[in-house]
Amino acid sequence: MRTNDQNLKLKTSNFKPLLLEIGTEEMPSKFIPQALDKMSELIERLLEENRIDFGKVSTIGTPRRLVLVVEDLASYQRSSVREITGPARKVAYDESGRPTKAALGFAKAQGVSFEDLKIKSTEKGEYICAIFEEKGVKAEGLLSEILTEFITSISFPKYMRWMDKNFRFARPIHWILALYGDEIVPFEIEGIKSGNVTRGHRFMSPGAFQVKEQKSYSHLLESNYVILDQEKRKKMIEDQIKELSLSTGGKVIPDDELLTEVVFLVEYPVAVIGSFDKKYLSLPKEVLINAMREHQRYFSLIDNKGDLVPYFITISNTRAEDMNLVRFGNERVLRARLDDAKFYFDEDLKKRLEECVEGLKGVIYQDRLGTIYQKVERITDLSSYLASMIDPHIEGVVKRAAYLCKADLVTGMVGEFPKLQGVMGKEYALFSGEEPEVAEAILEHYLPRFSGDEIPKSRAGAILSIADKMDTVAGFFSIGLIPTGSEDPYALRRQAQGIITILLSHGYRLSLNEFISRAMEHFKKLLSEKEINPHLKQDLYGFFGQRLSYILTAEGYSHDTVDAVLSSGFDIPCDINAKVKAITGLRERDEFYPFVTALKRVINIIPGKFNGQTREDLLKEDAEKRLYAAYRDVKAVCEKRLEVQDFSVALESLFSLREPVDVFFEKVLVMDKEEKIRNNRFSLLNRIKELSLKIADFSKLP
Repeated sequence: MRTNDQNLKLKTSNFKPLLLEIGTEEMPSKFIPQALDKMSELIERLLEENRIDFGKVSTIGTPRRLVLVVEDLASYQRSSVREITGPARKVAYDESGRPTKAALGFAKAQGVSFEDLKIKSTEKGEYICAIFEEKGVKAEGLLSEILTEFITSISFPKYMRWMDKNFRFARPIHWILALYGDEIVPFEIEGIKSGNVTRGHRFMSPGAFQVKEQKSYSHLLESNYVILDQEKRKKMIEDQIKELSLSTGGKVIPDDELLTEVVFLVEYPVAVIGSFDKKYLSLPKEVLINAMREHQRYFSLIDNKGDLVPYFITISNTRAEDMNLVRFGNERVLRARLDDAKFYFDEDLKKRLEECVEGLKGVIYQDRLGTIYQKVERITDLSSYLASMIDPHIEGVVKRAAYLCKADLVTGMVGEFPKLQGVMGKEYALFSGEEPEVAEAILEHYLPRFSGDEIPKSRAGAILSIADKMDTVAGFFSIGLIPTGSEDPYALRRQAQGIITILLSHGYRLSLNEFISRAMEHFKKLLSEKEINPHLKQDLYGFFGQRLSYILTAEGYSHDTVDAVLSSGFDIPCDINAKVKAITGLRERDEFYPFVTALKRVINIIPGKFNGQTREDLLKEDAEKRLYAAYRDVKAVCEKRLEVQDFSVALESLFSLREPVDVFFEKVLVMDKEEKIRNNRFSLLNRIKELSLKIADFSKLP
């Protein structure tokens, strides 16, 4: 019996941690989080494939290094046993008990002697089989190959080659540290040999140093000005900017995206507060925030009223001897950016927004789809069409906003700060004396910009956004630029999801079929028949169905429920959403699945493409007469409820058909030998099927 100390010693000898550090030139901050996620999946797959047991996997990243830590990595592979089944025993031996040609051929094919084959009993009888046992080898002998494959398989949005090397990575690799326990895992990639050497901060501690034992790794880096753990760097940044903002009496505008980006821009974060001239506060708030955020990665500050204050916080990657020099340098750079912004803003205000529209005639939208001005004309028509159906009272506001919605694209400010499109459109519209509703719609028509983003709050903004996005999707589909697989270079999935999200959120009962047809008319005028995708409408309609399915399942609805509803048609997304919600609510009830089973019996027995009329005079059995009467009563209630989109009550009425359907199948022989009786019964069941299909195809449910 082993003591606890003996068990601990055995565990320590059989399982050791693995540490890998890939040292590089500074990588783009947005590459790192994605790479860290992929690294975990990749190493787990490689270790599983090589039958090496392991514990917790951690991935850590800074701008100059990607780090992998695998705890409790086994010293040996797991052994494996592989069986290959051959012919049945009665085929493998002749009447005299000698091996047949089939048995000898099987043994030869497996590379073993016949005597090494075994007899295996199965449910189907006895078979000969070849058993191969592969004993596990030391993990050290496999790790070199595993880590080589691991490094060369890490994926990035973009790659670099350097010098005369064929190897590609996010940025040139300068060193590789690889330790299993405290021993080096030896391998080489394009002349870069692994070792136990790492480097500190590029500026504050640029020298190389050895890591003789893993437990000292993180501490050694920190003593050389590298805060390895990204969560620790994040906490340091949050604490520092909070402390500095309090000194101004303001607070930092929360910005998780910027915070994540900055975390992966630095190895040793040092927050620095700076200021700018109050005169720049006369610029729109969004201009100042954008100039600080997008160009300089600065955090903006606001007061208790939500107004900007003339301060910013930047995160330096170096603790300089005189941090005032860092502050002055950042203030000087920002001042230049704000001077540019003020110049463009003042120049843009010299003319009304309406005067910029003409300039859109010289801006190409897409080679085959014309100019931005032509897109504006199409958007104006589509949004006017939508407004006439959704809210005719705002049609004037919508048409005016549509005419002006892209005008800011030719302004100096948007040319310099592209992310301000829409934002500046609103500002310039207000300065030009446009109605506030028009200005707001110009801003909102870009929403939602990404999954989970806010949607337009105003009706005019929602209508304009839908029109703009549909024109984009229909336009690219019309010339065959359709998303394939994971490729979607024009973000058409996002545009389609934006349309559906707005329709669902605002409750607009818009027909996709009619809307798509209206959008297609524009491209029939713009393009020749040969240029237009001949399956445009069918492809577009199916595309929106896929996006609707994606949205609903992402909200937590079961895939089979969504599929069942979509299979019965999805022309009006709001109705689909309500139907899915209604079915989901009723699936919790005990009687739901017996009801579905009854409907499946109805659907499955009807011949394909059956078409016939139900005649009351041919209903002979009491059970079929009763079912017909129940059907007529349910139909009256169901169709009335469907007209007002009361899908829960419509479903409730369908529920009442379960009992007469069950009795019908119990008492009535559907396949009557007399054809007219048989077809009449098919017709009765077909009516029930067609009524149920107005809600969902229940045959899709389990």
